[in-house]
Amino acid sequence: MRKTSEVYEKLYHYTTWAGLLGILQTKTLWATHYKFLNDYSEIVLFRDKLKSWIYFYVREAYEKKIRKSPHIEQEINQLGGLDKVIQHDTEVFVDAEYRAIGHEIYILSFCGQHQNPRINSNGLLSQWRGYGAGGGFALVFNTQKIEEFLEIESERFQYNMLHISDLVYSDDEDKLKEELSEDLFIIANDVERVFHNTRLSEKQKGTILKGFESFIICISRYKHCGFSEENEVRVVALPTVLDREFLELASSEGQTLKPEKERKFRNKNGELIPYIELFNSLNIELPIEKIIVGPHKEKENRAAALRAMLRNTKIEITCSDIPFVG
Repeated sequence: MRKTSEVYEKLYHYTTWAGLLGILQTKTLWATHYKFLNDYSEIVLFRDKLKSWIYFYVREAYEKKIRKSPHIEQEINQLGGLDKVIQHDTEVFVDAEYRAIGHEIYILSFCGQHQNPRINSNGLLSQWRGYGAGGGFALVFNTQKIEEFLEIESERFQYNMLHISDLVYSDDEDKLKEELSEDLFIIANDVERVFHNTRLSEKQKGTILKGFESFIICISRYKHCGFSEENEVRVVALPTVLDREFLELASSEGQTLKPEKERKFRNKNGELIPYIELFNSLNIELPIEKIIVGPHKEKENRAAALRAMLRNTKIEITCSDIPFVG
């Protein structure tokens, strides 16, 4: 898979006035728990696609077993027939993979640089509508620097996974085949290992298999096509839970563990939203190259305030020319 910086030189992060000030003051970016994002199909949308992919390999595994040991077919018939058994075990496998993530997925979203230079200069109207009630801002980041920051972040804290990539939208089968096929085949290899000798055991149902990272990549990169205008690039973070079981295992294997990433919570309309702060351990500036002040009746004043605030930096301040009034 190509590095994100090879696809997008710049990344755009839209936020509110309060969000902008928070980023500038703390020098951090927040990754939010996926269950609290604005797309209820996040992560789970790929479930049916994965089941249809896995089904073929489960069938192939059972057909091999039947050819090798014909008596197994009788056992399968007692369980309702081959189709029913395949369907059941396909769902068990996929459900086991989803359970293994432990609901600990945090996402930081950007918009990838657009092919239309006017959009890059003035922002996306759909994003301004989302942040336009109080006036929004778009922070323009250097993608390669974000990748470098993520490498440092992963060196300082204990993560099961931390990666950045663009998304595959649900109406783009060509891109799915081009960019996710390799990971899907890795998952298929897990299927073959699991079903090679016996039906899925209880122990295997809870096992994190070798293709778990590929599984996370697939479910986190796949998004409903209704959001395709956003051209999203996202950081996906799975911070490790350093519970007793994990600590004992690490100790038995002589592993030196990094600190656990702190989970924080913010209040939104009376609901606590879990998030983690990325790059909060770095004593360096975020790679912000430009800030676009979104449509607002006071946008020029806001731009002036930012120029005064950031006078000792090289951050460029511009205003969107989109005449949206919110």
